[in-house]
Amino acid sequence: MLECYEIEGGIPLRGEYRVRGAKNSALPILAATVCRSGIYEIYDCPRIEDVFAMEEILKALGAKTKWERDCIVVDSRGISESAVPRELMSEMRSSVFLMGSLLARCDEATIFRPGGCNIGKRPIDIHISGLEQLGFEVYLEEEKISCKGRSHGGKITLPYPSVGATENLMMAALCGSGDTIIENCAVEPEIEDLQGFLRTCGFQVYGGGTNTIFVKGAKGSVLTTPRQVMYFLLEDRIEAATYMMAVLGTRGRGVFRNIRAEFISDVLNVFERMNANVRTYESNIEVWATDRLKSPGIVVTQPYPGFPTDCQPQLMTLASVSRGLTTIREEVFESRFTHKNDLLNMGADIETCGKNAIIKGVPKLQGREVTALDLRGGAALVLAGLFAEGKTTVKDTFHIRRGYEDFEKGIKSLGGIIEKKG
Repeated sequence: MLECYEIEGGIPLRGEYRVRGAKNSALPILAATVCRSGIYEIYDCPRIEDVFAMEEILKALGAKTKWERDCIVVDSRGISESAVPRELMSEMRSSVFLMGSLLARCDEATIFRPGGCNIGKRPIDIHISGLEQLGFEVYLEEEKISCKGRSHGGKITLPYPSVGATENLMMAALCGSGDTIIENCAVEPEIEDLQGFLRTCGFQVYGGGTNTIFVKGAKGSVLTTPRQVMYFLLEDRIEAATYMMAVLGTRGRGVFRNIRAEFISDVLNVFERMNANVRTYESNIEVWATDRLKSPGIVVTQPYPGFPTDCQPQLMTLASVSRGLTTIREEVFESRFTHKNDLLNMGADIETCGKNAIIKGVPKLQGREVTALDLRGGAALVLAGLFAEGKTTVKDTFHIRRGYEDFEKGIKSLGGIIEKKG
């Protein structure tokens, strides 16, 4: 029997929660341990399914791994393979990062088109075009992608500020005969975190977090001398925002440790437009709601620093129990309203048209049996269960485990009534 969550709704969440290290930093940084032979201690690493999947890929390539509480230790000195097994690639999209890191280390890489959540087309054309511009030879054979060569450097302008392509090309450009400038980069905090890790590894990378990144081609001892590195991951802004919405939708109050307001400023702005109370100090954020929230009006998902697409499903759930009419426009993925039908079954009033979702808030949702179809949509259904009257059962919670460590324990720590079954 697959695991599910059983939730009793209507309980205000209250208390403190420490935000874990970011999933979207952990995955590219784990891939980056391949770039240079060494032993890497990565702290505050979330124990989630996507990290476990990346760990299995690293072991298949010849690395050794072990866990010491929240620290994963990767010994990449034994990397001997340059091809990622197809069955492991199919488990998550972020395995595409191995293309850049394997090219930096081995001068060749073979991957298959990656898996992950079914939230629409997520082509890797930008990755391939950028690699070709750096001088790599790329061969496409149905689902198989093979690359070989070494970067000659140069200037690349991305047609879209793709996070994955930015990170992949940063790694592929590390080891080569020339320097590389990447323009129109993604500017997410996780890009800067990857840069920080690469610099700790001895590479010269500058501009992470801006739209232009400079990578100096590495030669000699940087590549041949093993490295020993300790690195602490950036906090997970998406996890933080998810728990904050859970608190606000239940009219509770929560203090969140280890999260900087600057990384979720657009999310906090939306909360304040909904009449939520927000207080920030140092690396802590407190949110509370004493009454039913109101509509934030129109919210458009955009690349950072705009409202994150990874928070859009949770916001749809929060808007469904807020006063007034909310319009959410999804500009990043074309199939990210996957949990809408389950929300409708719980009594929500939502209409979708193309990229737009129009949500008319209702006073209460009703507990039902629902099914998670993807990571963030699944988290949004857990929130719906917390907001609803009666019992909600969320099935197929393996999707949620891809991005949230012990989600049910986090909810319980804030006073929510939730049990994992199966």
